[in-house]
Amino acid sequence: MEEMNTEIACIRVGNYHVIPVTSPELACEFLKIHDSIFSSRPICMSANLVSNGYLTSIFLPSGDQWMKMKNMLTSHVLSPKSFQWLRPKRDEEADHLHRFVYNQCSNQLVINLREVTRYYCGNVIRNMIFSKRSLFGIIEEQEEQFDALFTILEYVYSFSISDYLPWLSVFDLDGHKAVLKKAYAKATKHIDIEVDLVKKC
Repeated sequence: MEEMNTEIACIRVGNYHVIPVTSPELACEFLKIHDSIFSSRPICMSANLVSNGYLTSIFLPSGDQWMKMKNMLTSHVLSPKSFQWLRPKRDEEADHLHRFVYNQCSNQLVINLREVTRYYCGNVIRNMIFSKRSLFGIIEEQEEQFDALFTILEYVYSFSISDYLPWLSVFDLDGHKAVLKKAYAKATKHIDIEVDLVKKC
């Protein structure tokens, strides 16, 4: 886009038109003023797989249902009141993180920051949803779940040739589908157990 000397462009990639914007002012205008026109999300294989056919609000394509879910999330789930209500859970996990790092440093042990931050993020979510937490690197199954969740995050909305040229999906050239299915099965195996326990209570 620098070579074309433009801050906005329209590029056709397979069946889709992609509109990249490099100017912060234009990006704000897109997001605030023309949100209803440009907020469309492409239907893609990775989002479809990890949302069980677009059953979740995060991956739901734009439309009336998405607007209803968005209003529900912003007014209840992601509201300032909910944010403050769950603050003790986040503070608790931050305390555990500091204690763990301090103990490792006191014993002059090497800290794998990538692994520690992944556990922290995973524990914040587990603590807020299920009021449970995992110990750093202790339980292999929980480590497997964290790995699966971060694999899903890595592959969701990543470039997949079959999204732009659907007739290539039969060949599964990029292998995303197999990786996502495997990771999704591992992640939901543990989450389903927790959900079933909550239902019984």
